[in-house]
Amino acid sequence: MKEKVAFQTNVPVTAALAYPDGMKVEGRYGDQIMYTLTDDRVMYVPPIVRNKLADLGIRQNDPFSICKVEQRDGNRRFIEWVVKRLPTDQPSSGATAPASAPSPASPPATPGVAATGNGNGKANGKTTGGPNGSHGAQASLRSALAASIDAAIEAERYATEHGLSVRFGSEDLRAMALSLFIQHARDGGVR
Repeated sequence: MKEKVAFQTNVPVTAALAYPDGMKVEGRYGDQIMYTLTDDRVMYVPPIVRNKLADLGIRQNDPFSICKVEQRDGNRRFIEWVVKRLPTDQPSSGATAPASAPSPASPPATPGVAATGNGNGKANGKTTGGPNGSHGAQASLRSALAASIDAAIEAERYATEHGLSVRFGSEDLRAMALSLFIQHARDGGVR
């Protein structure tokens, strides 16, 4: 069972991605992106965080900090997700970063920028390696397989907590992964 990262307001969390891409899932409050982290936890974040990770060029195993910051504009309160790249020599244990959280009144450290839509973490959308971006397709398929396994584990755990018995087999996982891969390709993530 993978532990879910619980983001507390104004408390930064240090993490590193186990896989280069997250999986789009429907959450209670709309679409979310599920990422598996190197310390075997999972995090669910809004799509703007995926955009910020891509804008910073954060890839698999790159340490970063993420903070759910409460901002104010007069009487209006809102959440701003602040993502910062960390030096690679800093461990990505998943512990809270010792640095203090940004002040709620301060502007966000990383502005929200529109997604590049390529899903590979490269600003220009080009992949490295094989002909026709085959390494990007391999990474996308690998990510889809891992995401389907993680989702199946979470679904089985949820079912058990509610007194149900749900088990996914290898064919179920393959079908889920292929569906994710195809959707990712349709969204322009595989080049």
